[in-house]
Amino acid sequence: MLVGVGLVVSAAVALTRGSPANVPLRLHEGFWQGNFTIGGSQTFSLTVDTGSFAILVKQGLYKPNPTSEQTNISEFIQFNGASKDGVAPALETVFFVRDDIEFAGVTAHKFLVGNITLGDDLPGDGVAGFSPPASDNEDLSNGQGLIETFCANGDVSPCQFGLTLGKDGQGEFIFGELDKSKISGNITTLPTFNHDSWTVINSTEADSAVLVIDGKPFSHIMPTFDNGTPNVIGPLSTVRAVLEAVGYNITEQTNDGVTIALGTYDCSRTPARFGFSFPPSDEVHYIDLAANELNRTADGRTCTANILGTSTVDVPQWSIGQTWFQGRYVHHDLNSSRLSFAGLV
Repeated sequence: MLVGVGLVVSAAVALTRGSPANVPLRLHEGFWQGNFTIGGSQTFSLTVDTGSFAILVKQGLYKPNPTSEQTNISEFIQFNGASKDGVAPALETVFFVRDDIEFAGVTAHKFLVGNITLGDDLPGDGVAGFSPPASDNEDLSNGQGLIETFCANGDVSPCQFGLTLGKDGQGEFIFGELDKSKISGNITTLPTFNHDSWTVINSTEADSAVLVIDGKPFSHIMPTFDNGTPNVIGPLSTVRAVLEAVGYNITEQTNDGVTIALGTYDCSRTPARFGFSFPPSDEVHYIDLAANELNRTADGRTCTANILGTSTVDVPQWSIGQTWFQGRYVHHDLNSSRLSFAGLV
């Protein structure tokens, strides 16, 4: 997942009025990307990421222009899961500029754009964060992201957006209310935090989400919905237990004090199915079978499951990533702090 650590930015902007159109998204190497124009002429393919907050452009791509203004704001940002397999982290040194940014036909002037000046590789040309507003921290005031800016200025009303991520690698970013013409089946609606991440709130463990494996409940979890995560990520100890339970071989590696675990299996066997239920409903929402496999060896014999354990995640937290999103319409309501989802037509 693209989990931004320690970043809060503030942006006071003016907007050129417009009616945001749906924006096409495409799946590329495990990440869903859309086009953003910065400075009036520079178009970037940025990963649309509901698990982080800022607009960040990869090292060496952003060019100062007549609309850009330097600031004295800088930040070190760490991402977990910045590679297709979700394994590689990325540490970035970012200096913020103010510049015009256009998305879906609407332009925000003098918006804070992160220009990465030194760092690890990121997918596409960078990241466009769509998490809820960032919390206060010691360095910067309460942050306002691009979607919150559009809403505050009346360009998106109600303050909601949806992601329809298809099984064919094509998707859309949809502004405003949930478009019921695009869904099938029941709509599940969950309360979430109003800041930092789309993490589900539950009053007790008994009413918290449940990790389900092949129809059997495995453990209660606290899920964060994050389409910027390329797979499904959980605590190291829990994922080890999951992989052992389904008979997968466990592969572990430790780098810079971080340990990760992946499960491999013979591609000729029927793979385990991983999904989630959300009480009081006992309906299980599985990862699509076509997305259940992270990769396979060149000879086609050994497959890697699309579930990863890491020592950077504490029990009972889990990150539900883009493989689970495939085939679903996931709707985000910033006014009411709710997330809803249903199957795509």
